Amino acid sequence: MSANDHDVKVLNGLIEALIDCADGYADAATNSDEPRYGQWFDRRASQYLALAETLKGEVRARGGSPEDNGSILAKASRAFSGFKQAVLGQKGTIYQLIQSSEEQVRARFERAAGDTQLSATTRDIVRRGLEQLPLSEADLAALTADVGHS
Repeated sequence: MSANDHDVKVLNGLIEALIDCADGYADAATNSDEPRYGQWFDRRASQYLALAETLKGEVRARGGSPEDNGSILAKASRAFSGFKQAVLGQKGTIYQLIQSSEEQVRARFERAAGDTQLSATTRDIVRRGLEQLPLSEADLAALTADVGHS
């Protein structure tokens, strides 16, 4: 086991979480009835994918193979959400799923930033990534309120 194995594993976990979140945004953009929401979701997906690409470079720099896909669990959750939305007619479901996904990504970055087993350089990279995560709680709250009134 190399000294970088733990760093690579943690970074790949963050990459997976970022891809999951970006996939959720892409799904929301595709399923949005409102062009302005679709554009916002597309921009947010791009931001998460850009950060994932940065972390992939860090994994490669440590001799690892970067994660290319999101998790199976997240895909299943999005599929269930779409089914629930179709059956129950809950338009707010997709926004709730996105907010939950963002909270999970932020929590993973925060845990990684505090991981004392990571090398100092990797912890710095994780901290910078945490600072780059989009803050969209207010944006999502506004979108959810708009959906509730439509």
